[in-house]
Amino acid sequence: MNTKGQLLLVSGLLMSITLIAVSSTITHSVNLGAHQGERHDLTPQISSIESNFPLALEYQIDQDDGSVSIIESFEAVAEDFEYLFALRGISLSFDLKSSSLNSGTYNFVYEYILGDGIITITLSKTTTF
Repeated sequence: MNTKGQLLLVSGLLMSITLIAVSSTITHSVNLGAHQGERHDLTPQISSIESNFPLALEYQIDQDDGSVSIIESFEAVAEDFEYLFALRGISLSFDLKSSSLNSGTYNFVYEYILGDGIITITLSKTTTF
């Protein structure tokens, strides 16, 4: 075999090894990305609940205008949020601990459990308006 043929064979072998190394590195990175990072960062979902749930609850109580109990209003809003999060593949469950109406001020103490199948977070919250 001549020198040019050997050089061509070695360069082809090196290119194959490089291609295999790059492919396995990319595959490894993709697999890692499927199990960590933004997918398991529940901060955006928590922020969404913290900023929108109390507003939705206040709106629902205003719309109900005393026609249903404040517990039923809470349950209706909680059910809507749970459904919307389930559509995105995120488990959400609200548990009302107490509710009261004193001199026109509504007070709700509740907790919610948020999970994506890997991470589960339980947070307690008090909302007054």
